[in-house]
Order: sequence, then C-alpha cells, then structure tokens
Amino acid sequence: MVSISVQDWLANLTPDVRAVTRQLRAVARKNMPEAREYIYHDAIGYSVKDSPANRICYIAPQRKGYVNFGFFFGAGLPDPEKLLIGEGKRLRHVKVWSVAEAKNPALAKLIAATWKEAPERVAKVHTGMKKSKG
Repeated sequence: MVSISVQDWLANLTPDVRAVTRQLRAVARKNMPEAREYIYHDAIGYSVKDSPANRICYIAPQRKGYVNFGFFFGAGLPDPEKLLIGEGKRLRHVKVWSVAEAKNPALAKLIAATWKEAPERVAKVHTGMKKSKG
C-alpha cells in the first residue's frame, strides 16, 4: 500500500476546494486533537486508533466543487441546525461549499460530539462484527 502525506494529497486539489478542505481539517483537528489523521480512499480519515477500521469521520472533496465532511456515526448526533444529510443506518455528511461554511460553529459541535462518542461507538461496531462472524 502506497502512503501519501496529507500535504501532498492537498496539493492535488483545486485552489477553492483546497481552501475549504484546509479549513475543515483545522476545525477537525481543533475538535479532535487526539484523532489519528491519514489519507484513505482519497479522503482525509480520522480515527480513534491507527487503523482505518476505527474511522469516525472523513473529509472528502467532490468533483462538483464542494467537500463532504462525513460522520460514520452521524445518525445519532444531535443536529439542531439540520446540517446532516443522509438516510442510512449510521452515516451522515455535511456538504461544505465555502470556507465560511467550514467555519460554522454548528459543524464544530458535530465534530466535537462525534469525537466524544467515538470510542464507545467504534467498540460497538467491532463487537457486532465479532458476533456476526462467530
């Protein structure tokens, strides 16, 4: 597996998308200071441990000029501003079109909330996976 640094990966983005992605990364790092950060499936992934199997959220630039900030456990997050999009069992995301939107305090609260709940939620998923294999 070839590893690429976040900085090298960012360099490949268009200037507008790069600016939004950098701001989202700053907000993520501020609200999840102990999270592990890496490039995985052409996105910046954040996890509670070094393994991508422990991902809790991601930053994924899209071809149409916006950036998704995704939450693997977004369905259970408090979202009074109704930023989260999605109808799956767990996954939700926020479409971010500008640096100003990336600075939205409601998004920072979602990120902080997912970090707070992350260890418990990741553990539940892994426990469920072990039971289904058994």
